Amino acid sequence: MHSFRNRAFTLIELLVVIAIIAILAAILFPVFAQAKLAAKKTQDLSNIKNIGLAQLMYSGDYDDVFVMLRNGRANWGCGGAAVVDCPQVNSAHNMLDPYVKSREIWKSPQDSLARNDCPSTGPNTPGGAISYSFNIYHPLWNSAAAHRGKYGIAGWDSTNLSTGAPHMNRSDSLSQTTLGAPANTIIMSPLYVTWSYWNGLMQHRNRPDWLVFDAAEGGSSLYISEFPKVDSYAGAWCGPGDAMSVGAYGGVVNYLFADGHAKGLRRKSTMDIAWARDEPLAIAERRRNLWHFDDQFK
Repeated sequence: MHSFRNRAFTLIELLVVIAIIAILAAILFPVFAQAKLAAKKTQDLSNIKNIGLAQLMYSGDYDDVFVMLRNGRANWGCGGAAVVDCPQVNSAHNMLDPYVKSREIWKSPQDSLARNDCPSTGPNTPGGAISYSFNIYHPLWNSAAAHRGKYGIAGWDSTNLSTGAPHMNRSDSLSQTTLGAPANTIIMSPLYVTWSYWNGLMQHRNRPDWLVFDAAEGGSSLYISEFPKVDSYAGAWCGPGDAMSVGAYGGVVNYLFADGHAKGLRRKSTMDIAWARDEPLAIAERRRNLWHFDDQFK
């Protein structure tokens, strides 16, 4: 005769198993998080690359001139009609739509900012997030400074709603031949803004250095932080929820360059701090500035 006895785990054994599981989880969870972030970064880079190819095709059809950030008369409110799919501004993403044919690539996989289209005054129909922005070329803005706001590539125009006349501060985009070093000239970067969306407009900043440095470094609240930090711009567009952030993945930002390639860089490596603090010095000493169309600053 054999005697059998039920074998159960002791309390010590259970605690050991739980401890092992906890240790494994502590090791693996950060790995999973890093893998997820890496996947998002890769998708973001693919989005930017595809937009770059669309921009090259657009330029080929328009005498090698870059797309404009905004062009023509706005259609705010869409004439009071029921808005389902009505772009209210002819922005760069609208102009590139025939070459891209996909709204999905305009949204960064980590852009979690909710879009706001003034629901109290309507129409509240964002129609999809726009997570990327071309850098502006506008020689008439910030005229007191030597270069600020003047060394991007994308033009801007806002036709007068009542008269149809071009805006007094309008500017044309630069052409590919204007750039001395296309492979080293940034033309677009990720910028998450609560009022940048398909049926609205592609939001931009008047000075590229605002996208490179933090407020403490640049000395102004207009400088924008890297994601996941989001800066409040309450009331800038619609209300207290207005905000923006520079899209980044572990401190690396994916950029589009004028020759169509895209790559990730730490944003402060793209521009010397003197461009924010002492621009005449930066120009005189030819400090690094990958946002500038002139190859002497590369």
